[in-house]
Amino acid sequence: MRARRIACILLTLLTAALAFAGGPKVVGGPAVGSRAAFGLDGQAFIWNPAKMPIAYRLDPGPMAANSSGSVIIDHAAGAQRVQNMFGVWQGVPTATLSFTNAGAILAAGSYTGGDVTTAQQFNDIMGSCNSGLQSPVIFDADGRLLTSLGLPPEVIGFNSTCDVDTVHGFYLTSLILMNGTFQDKVNSSRNFELSANAFDEAITHEIGHLIGLDHSQINLDEFLAFPSTCDVDALAGLPLMFPISFCQARKDAGLPVLSPDEVSWISQMYPNATTPSEYGTISGTIYFADGITPVQGANVIARQVDDPSTSEDESRRVAVSAVSGYLFTGNPGQSLTASIGTTNENNTNGSAAGSRTPSLIGYYEIAVPPGTYTVEVESIFEAFVSGSGVGPLDPPIPIPGGAEFWNQDESAFDYPLQRDTITIHPGDKVTGINIILNNPYQRFDQYEDSGRLLDMPVRSPLRPKQEMPA
Repeated sequence: MRARRIACILLTLLTAALAFAGGPKVVGGPAVGSRAAFGLDGQAFIWNPAKMPIAYRLDPGPMAANSSGSVIIDHAAGAQRVQNMFGVWQGVPTATLSFTNAGAILAAGSYTGGDVTTAQQFNDIMGSCNSGLQSPVIFDADGRLLTSLGLPPEVIGFNSTCDVDTVHGFYLTSLILMNGTFQDKVNSSRNFELSANAFDEAITHEIGHLIGLDHSQINLDEFLAFPSTCDVDALAGLPLMFPISFCQARKDAGLPVLSPDEVSWISQMYPNATTPSEYGTISGTIYFADGITPVQGANVIARQVDDPSTSEDESRRVAVSAVSGYLFTGNPGQSLTASIGTTNENNTNGSAAGSRTPSLIGYYEIAVPPGTYTVEVESIFEAFVSGSGVGPLDPPIPIPGGAEFWNQDESAFDYPLQRDTITIHPGDKVTGINIILNNPYQRFDQYEDSGRLLDMPVRSPLRPKQEMPA
């Protein structure tokens, strides 16, 4: 996608108030008032590891067709590509994840089989997904289904979480739809074309949401330098789960589809027997300048120290992030953060998602491969809101002055770029890596968030691929 920088949109259909990005997409919360607990307090929602593989059901139609109805990518080729996309996540050696194609999409209402082509068929299939009956993967071969749903032609595809086990904190069903017009060999102002790798990576991003990941922000400076070309070191560390896609496909640059950030997070959420020997953790709390009040919603990045003896820049390539307070609720119930106009939340008790444990405000934990690291804190980019959000706050809070690094003599008056290193061995748990911000701007109250009144979708003026809620 480097050559054209086209406007391509991905949608993630999940209530924005449930998103806890920079790691897990949804975190469980406790019982509040008369409301029951939502999953397990302070723990990420995941698919049940004891019930692997995750079964998906596939649209029996073609993956891509042109406007005259000629098939460009038939069902067999599309099915293989979908299997390969799921295989990217299944192939993480330090995670326990598996998937299986359970066959064609099950009949539901007006849908009795064959290619899914109408809005009514989609709605009936979506209803079966919401009822926990199936996890459909739908091919919209010519883009007409998306149009009938009222979505713009720039949408590459979307994921929608359908049914969840709110007692144990498990995902039960989820839906993915992909727009075949991006693969129909036509490239025009209303019918964009992507390389096969770029298209597959966009849908692999959506599978990341399906299994429980939200967005991550690493190497933001590459995005801010748009439209310059991404160098390979920066692209290697740029998460597949970055909110907006603006570089060439990772695979086209000879890189693995997943960055170290995705591999780390999925390994922590779905660990296997090898995970402890491949990772150690760095944790701490981010504080305002008073050194007492924790900061909710700051981006924290652990970067491996560059090895000058290699031609690669490891500090750009090997980086893992978390958002401070990502386990804590983003909406504890203040009147200023009321969710206006929704049917499932009147703000009486705040969001159901996220812990209310005060020690988790401003807390972060990052799992990294063995090595030597620095830790830095930065603002979430101001345009990463709504469906493109990163972190529990929407909009994110500003941290003036750029990145600030951890050092052993942390204070509100130290030199922000002074950095000390942390060496991690397998199984290490390094705690207390706290950062005190130097900027003395007014702090939030203990349970404050960003004061969102309305959660409006924002389209980037740069018009690259963006995720937006329905």
